Amino acid sequence: MGEGKEEVQTTIISKEEKLSQAETGSSSSSDTIDHDAKRLEELGYKQEFTREISLFVQTGFAFSTMAVLPNWLLGFAGTMSAGGPMSLFWGYIVVAPFVSSYPVNGGVYSWCYLLSSKEWGPLMSWICGYIFMGGLLSVVMTLAYSMGEYTIAISNILNENQVSNAGANVGLYIAYLLLGVAYCYLGLKWSAYLNKFMIYWVAAGTIIVVVAMPVMAPTHPTAEWVFTEFQNSTGYKNSGLAFFLGLLQAGWTLIGYENGAQIAEGTKNAQVTGPRGIIIAVVFAIAQGIVLCVATLFSIQDTTELQESSFPLATLFIRATNTKLAVFFLVILTVAQFGSLCNSLLANAQLIWSMSRDECLPYHRFWYKLSGKHEAPLRILLLEAVICTIVIMPLFGSESYWSAIMSTAVICVNVAYGLPYVCRLIWKRDVVHNGPFNLGRYSLLINTIAVAWIAFFGVILCIPAVSPVDPVTMNWASLMIGSILIFSLAFWFISGRKNYKGPMQTLADTKQTQ
Repeated sequence: MGEGKEEVQTTIISKEEKLSQAETGSSSSSDTIDHDAKRLEELGYKQEFTREISLFVQTGFAFSTMAVLPNWLLGFAGTMSAGGPMSLFWGYIVVAPFVSSYPVNGGVYSWCYLLSSKEWGPLMSWICGYIFMGGLLSVVMTLAYSMGEYTIAISNILNENQVSNAGANVGLYIAYLLLGVAYCYLGLKWSAYLNKFMIYWVAAGTIIVVVAMPVMAPTHPTAEWVFTEFQNSTGYKNSGLAFFLGLLQAGWTLIGYENGAQIAEGTKNAQVTGPRGIIIAVVFAIAQGIVLCVATLFSIQDTTELQESSFPLATLFIRATNTKLAVFFLVILTVAQFGSLCNSLLANAQLIWSMSRDECLPYHRFWYKLSGKHEAPLRILLLEAVICTIVIMPLFGSESYWSAIMSTAVICVNVAYGLPYVCRLIWKRDVVHNGPFNLGRYSLLINTIAVAWIAFFGVILCIPAVSPVDPVTMNWASLMIGSILIFSLAFWFISGRKNYKGPMQTLADTKQTQ
């Protein structure tokens, strides 16, 4: 495992130690940590992270990863073309409803194995892990690139010399990636500090934006325009298809909540804290998104100008308020986006670390390492930065590549969310999987609806945004997703089907070395 940390020390406490603690009166906090370790032991894993994540931080992690404030208008121009105000507002209403038993860092990847049959479990978890990893890498790319866009927009507002080349944005993109890696290296404790700060930062920022924009806007569109105006400049004659194409904005904003599961092994009372944190974050994110949508739509001055603008969000802020406030708003969004970037980097690193622990990746022994006193997967964090840097390079050849990355993120993450549902419905729908926090008798119904929605939404997001389609306007998301799937299946037949038996039981390895 590396110098100074050849074997990660387990914190699982034996029955004799528990009895001794009970006799001497151990603290409730210690009891909770012991219970978490015991539950992890039942799943076959040793405890390798310090339990220091509370419900407040778990909620903040999921909430700031979704990052509604800096992301609610990231694809604004495309949404206005595909449905206009109706897609922007009602898209949230359509997408929102579709959005405890196994508290391990692998999240959906581990759940696929546990919810499948013995024969199919390894393959399903393998495919889910690679799809989710590809989705999270696409999320990281989108967040880092949008931070570069916000920074360039700030520079262009403040300076006469305008920056509009892709090279500047890619340079900032790489810089923000490395900055995120550096912060994530500080470990879960510093991630907790960041997310506590982000809760207050985003709450204050949201209030400022939703109040200042409508109040200061020179004119306001009518309520009829805000809630019923439909625009279709996609080239498709079918208005229903145009509306669904506009759902990408809401779909992008309302992903990321599951990333809280990636830090389950560092969360106190994870069986309850994890799912509660996710539910709370989703509820607040939906409410926040609707409020932001309404405030934005009532502040728009010229839709044509916004659609033609290189930085539509900056143009929106300037026209609704003034240049100084526009810069201030963009700073708020940039800081919030950095929180989401750090959380996404860390969540993906935890996923890759879990897959390495389970021998699901090439050179898994090299990646399965926690570095330094912060217990951070530094090698994996650096790997993420390298992959994201290489994959962004085709952007220099096609501007549509940017939207393909965003679509890939939404599709892959949603497919990964849905695969555990599919596994349960096929193999274990009659088996009870109740943790302390569960959906009860509505579980199977909700699982079925979720699978149907994800299948439908995935197809919609692979359709090109405009018609007619040419190499420039083609939606390359399907090619990117296909590449991920082909790679995972090829590696499965080369190595996985012979060597991979599903999530490993590291606890047994620990006992053998004692």
